[in-house]
Amino acid sequence: MLFFFSLFTFLLSIPTTTTTQSVALPKPPPLPLLPIPSSPQLTWQQSELSLFLHFGPNTFTDTEWGTGRAHPSIFNPANLDARQWARVARDSGFSKLILTAKHHDGFCLWPSQYTDYSVKASPWRGGRGDVVAELAVAAREMGVGLGIYLSPWDRHEECYGKSVEYNEFYMAQMTELLTRYGEIKEVWLDGAKGEGEKDMKYFFDCWFSLIHQHQPGAVIFSDAGPDTRWVGDETGSSSSTCWSLFNRSAAVIGNTDSK
Repeated sequence: MLFFFSLFTFLLSIPTTTTTQSVALPKPPPLPLLPIPSSPQLTWQQSELSLFLHFGPNTFTDTEWGTGRAHPSIFNPANLDARQWARVARDSGFSKLILTAKHHDGFCLWPSQYTDYSVKASPWRGGRGDVVAELAVAAREMGVGLGIYLSPWDRHEECYGKSVEYNEFYMAQMTELLTRYGEIKEVWLDGAKGEGEKDMKYFFDCWFSLIHQHQPGAVIFSDAGPDTRWVGDETGSSSSTCWSLFNRSAAVIGNTDSK
């Protein structure tokens, strides 16, 4: 018995050692400084120059904001040459053309199936013309990107002022523009409203979702993003510091100042 006790004591006295090898772990990457730009936002930054084409009935009435009551026959640009527009843009160093597909007067430069107030009611091209289509073809030929502006304020459309009905109308027209003409690089919209229409609600989140659904590579410009914005205001004035990235939670979309 004493033997087993001595043996047990001896075994307990043997030091137990384990061999461990120190392994140097890779240093973790630094955390990003949020927010970080998306791939389309980076592409937009690198493109630098875009040419905005404000063209429509206002061109012939010499007004900034149309009333929506000008007769479609006034729109008849007999010598329209979209290839010339795209060629000048390319040769001048612009990487993108942005067309006012519809301004506040509600006249559509494409044959929208949701209104008769468009090029199909004009004498241009015998009522079979489509400015957006011609520019899309010309832009692709010249290697220039295409963007569109669709005014939320429509001074011609009778359902304007009825929030749900008009938002459905607006999204239907936006869908036409985003699904008929190939890749759209940029979509412009604003929050302009008519006097007396302060209760009119624009469903911006629905619009943004629709745009990204149909054109996931497009950036959206509005008064407060969500993807791009201007520096300052329409006069070109800005505060002393205006960063590209900002906190959208404090931003307000929409006022009576128009694009």
